[in-house]
Amino acid sequence: MKSKLQGLSRWLTWLAMAIIFSIACWFLSQWQFSRQQEVSDTNRLIEQNYNSKPVALEELLLPTTSWNKDYEYRRAIVSGKYLTENQFLVRNRPNEGNPGFLQLSAFETDGGSVIWVERGWLPTGSKTDRPDHVPVTDTIHRQLVLLLRPAEPKLDRTAPPGQLPSIDLRTASSSLTSNKVYDLAYGRLVSESPVADRGLMMPKPELNDGNHLSYALQWLLFALMAFGAVFWSINQDRRRRSGLEPKKVNFLTKDSDAEAEDKILG
Repeated sequence: MKSKLQGLSRWLTWLAMAIIFSIACWFLSQWQFSRQQEVSDTNRLIEQNYNSKPVALEELLLPTTSWNKDYEYRRAIVSGKYLTENQFLVRNRPNEGNPGFLQLSAFETDGGSVIWVERGWLPTGSKTDRPDHVPVTDTIHRQLVLLLRPAEPKLDRTAPPGQLPSIDLRTASSSLTSNKVYDLAYGRLVSESPVADRGLMMPKPELNDGNHLSYALQWLLFALMAFGAVFWSINQDRRRRSGLEPKKVNFLTKDSDAEAEDKILG
């Protein structure tokens, strides 16, 4: 009787551990499902915004407007002129596996505000610390079509004069005298009229849902496998208690069995 109670206690312990493990797997799977939904929603928004009809920048954002992820890659139109004395090269920007820079230029709108414009990608030149050719901006009045992007965080790195480690707009804007500066968002140049020399436009982001769905299904499978392992262990324990040999799992195929036999006979 004591042995039977000990066996039952052991089985209940295994079952409790499987239940706790399965609950953890369930929550992890739900987290992966939610991440999958977030990625899908973001991809759908970017796809919609990327091909949207451009609207005036002021209808979407003002210098004091907080960034909203719904603005990501939204097309905006702005008119004004470049501030030729205020531009930077953003370091460490690979494009299709090639090292390079982004040109970041200040643009003053007709309304008097300033937005930073990413004017394209420039390959690293013969000297690794800058491109061989940097397009020169002028003060001709222009109309730009931009893709809105959020500012990047400040990095704990140094950069040569005229360069930035990231698109840190607050650091870039410290060189401006205007008090109406967009320091939470910038624009990626799509087109401008009249046309001027510029770098290569960065490609459209690759949109995919990642591996979140497969990870979620894997966690659910792990939960089922935990219960399977418990029931297998209980069955094996019962066979031992009944004086029977535990079942053995033979992972060898017939071919491997034959090969082993040949080795023994040889």
